[in-house]
Amino acid sequence: MNDENRLNPGHRKLRQVLRLVGPLVMGVGVIFAAIGLISFFSSFGSFGPPRYFWCAFVGLPLIALRSAITKFAFMGSVLRYMSAESSPVGKDTFNYMAEGTQSGVRTMARAVREGFLPEATACPHCGHGNDADAKFCDECGQPMSQEITCPQCSTVNRLGARFCNGCGHQLAGG
Repeated sequence: MNDENRLNPGHRKLRQVLRLVGPLVMGVGVIFAAIGLISFFSSFGSFGPPRYFWCAFVGLPLIALRSAITKFAFMGSVLRYMSAESSPVGKDTFNYMAEGTQSGVRTMARAVREGFLPEATACPHCGHGNDADAKFCDECGQPMSQEITCPQCSTVNRLGARFCNGCGHQLAGG
């Protein structure tokens, strides 16, 4: 199916009518305006009032009406041309701007992510501070589990506990 007929099946006929009526209205308007202006300027030689000057007041609005009719008749063609001319420029501009801002967006995303994550997590084995999303300790290499075992009584405590739940001994990193 043709793209032009998708919205309104009578669109093509209306456009053809407007393309025919627009120049006809202009022709009539030019004739009326010419008669009115000729009558006006010829009255200077006879020192009488212009007889057909009213025709200029009919012709000039008809010329303006032709402009509106023709604008609607050729609007689709003009807009397709404008789109074809400006789309590549817009695409190139968007790609250029996206290329130039990638590092800034990446930095911003990293800053936002770091703002939501805790600053550092202490290793349950050695107490060294690590990134919040670290899987292994940067210092001792042990896995960063969510539990910490008390070195005195071997009770399993939650990560971040300052003292052992079993014996009260101060835990590393706490």
